[in-house]
Amino acid sequence: MGSNTMARRRAGAVRTGAVMIVATLLALGATACEPPRAPAKDRVVIFVHGWSALGAGNDCNGNFGSLKTALRNQGFTGAMVTIGYYDSDKNCDVNLRSWGDVDNSTSWKDLSKVFSKYVYETYTKKGIAVDLVGHSMGGLITRGAIQGAQGREAGFSAPLNVEDSVTLAAPFQGAAWFSTGCLFGQCSGLKPGAADIKWLLTNGAPQGVNGTDWTAFGSTNDDTVPDASALAIGVPAARKVLYTNLEHSDYMGNGAVQVRAAKALAEVDS
Repeated sequence: MGSNTMARRRAGAVRTGAVMIVATLLALGATACEPPRAPAKDRVVIFVHGWSALGAGNDCNGNFGSLKTALRNQGFTGAMVTIGYYDSDKNCDVNLRSWGDVDNSTSWKDLSKVFSKYVYETYTKKGIAVDLVGHSMGGLITRGAIQGAQGREAGFSAPLNVEDSVTLAAPFQGAAWFSTGCLFGQCSGLKPGAADIKWLLTNGAPQGVNGTDWTAFGSTNDDTVPDASALAIGVPAARKVLYTNLEHSDYMGNGAVQVRAAKALAEVDS
């Protein structure tokens, strides 16, 4: 065998080895940058209620008590925190009025800004990951908070550490057709084509600092939020959960929803 042939083979072996080393390093790098998250039922779960006409207020226990009990029965052990923002809200663990300039007509986007500061200062800043559950306008508030924080937009906190986020009948493309009659206050920001709705749709699925898994719920029987609007989020089809029998206020107390929401909050790939 000639010396030139042997040299060519040695050079080829070196190149092959180098390619294998680079490929291995790239694989290790990808693993190091994106470690898989283990299923968990011990994270803090934060619940945000929806719109109330004329700021009449919500009972956080009435809204989320059944869902919280169902999650406990399915092994969830982390703190469960309910959020209010109206002056007449009751049985809520936290009111956003303690975290910013909030009144009964504050837009949902501005509530998102205040909510982002609450989550960041209370949890993210301390290295604590949380999960979110938002019903109706509450889903706009949670999605908006993650989106504005991710983009470091004015008025929002730094990016949030939210691992899982569940939205129940959130009007991502706006509420039902009759909402077009809303001309002022929070209601005006819920109609299709509203400026804040358009802003929300510029990011298909906003992400927290370590990634956020979204699961959206909707129903063809919901007269307040059309199912297409509730499922208008950029996630795989398996994370868009459609029912045919739920009215707008039914989600939190429905057994099937409770089981599916628990799965979404506990697992990485739900």
